[in-house]
Amino acid sequence: MAQTDERDAARGWTWTDGVGPGVPANLAAVAGVQVLIAAIALWLDGMGCTEPTLVIVMVLGVLVTAVLTNGLAYDVIATILTVLSFNYFLVQPRFTLRAWGPSYPEVFSAMVVVALLASYLVAQLRANARASTQAQLQAQREQLRADLLRSVSHDLRTPLTSIYGTADVLLEEGVDLPDATRRKMLADIRDDASWLSATVENLLAVTRLENAEVQLTITPELADDLVEDALRHARTGEGHRVEVQMSDQPLLVNVDARLVVQALVNLVNNACDHTPAPGVVSVRAEPRGNRVAFVVADDGPGIAPEDRARLFERFYTAGEGAADRRRGVGLGLSVCLAVARAHGGELTLEDVEPHGSAFTLLLPAQELPV
Repeated sequence: MAQTDERDAARGWTWTDGVGPGVPANLAAVAGVQVLIAAIALWLDGMGCTEPTLVIVMVLGVLVTAVLTNGLAYDVIATILTVLSFNYFLVQPRFTLRAWGPSYPEVFSAMVVVALLASYLVAQLRANARASTQAQLQAQREQLRADLLRSVSHDLRTPLTSIYGTADVLLEEGVDLPDATRRKMLADIRDDASWLSATVENLLAVTRLENAEVQLTITPELADDLVEDALRHARTGEGHRVEVQMSDQPLLVNVDARLVVQALVNLVNNACDHTPAPGVVSVRAEPRGNRVAFVVADDGPGIAPEDRARLFERFYTAGEGAADRRRGVGLGLSVCLAVARAHGGELTLEDVEPHGSAFTLLLPAQELPV
């Protein structure tokens, strides 16, 4: 039975397909179209139009119903009401369900056949449109998969090669190397591994969030704790000074702490990556109505106007057009935007005078207990 329903849905011929308005709205659409078409037919009859014209107008009502409703059941109801309405209003004797003349049974039968055929054709068109939309979505998913493979194959291979090469040198010549050189090589391995870990986390997060596969664990959290945790995991880099400016009063937010920390880490990493050393990156949290704003600002060169429209797209890095740099897979800001939307918040970008950028993550606040 389920397989039959699926085949019918693929052809567009279903009793109810569960898409669009519910049963009351569909029935209201059927009734409204019937009243409108009956009024138009009576007006045309008063103008002296012939019976075939009136039949076409009444059948047109079934066609409109098929467009406005979802499922064969409503088309069948509209067909039955159309025949009854035609008999009641337009066939002698008027305002009764009796029909005179030997040709009327054939007329009524023809109306039923034509009306059902028209509704079937509309359902077919709707099914074809749905199939076309699904094909477009599938093409977009395939393009996304191709972009992902291209980005990952380049951006992950570079640090992996560096880790492999550095570890090989340490294994073969580590004893003979000066302590400073050995520590520098170990620090490079740690940095590359940290970058790889963050990239994989972003890949998983953006996929799960946009596919609604993540169940948020919402709890009241102190804004200070979220910022402190994020700064412990962020790559602040050498030559950058990170300034933290917290509000005088404790700020509570209703969020999934793990996702918000990841978003803040991405914002800090992004600010450090695009701010030449020596540079200043500031992080602050402040109340804004019923929300808390986490602002990450830098004194770098800022965001070019041509990059703003695509800045939050996946695999897009500012100034590069496509994600083809080792330190810019183009997922950090898209993850931040997905996290903001998952919490019903916002992510905005503003310019900083005299130069620089400020990203603001707005999240729902939680009132402090009295």
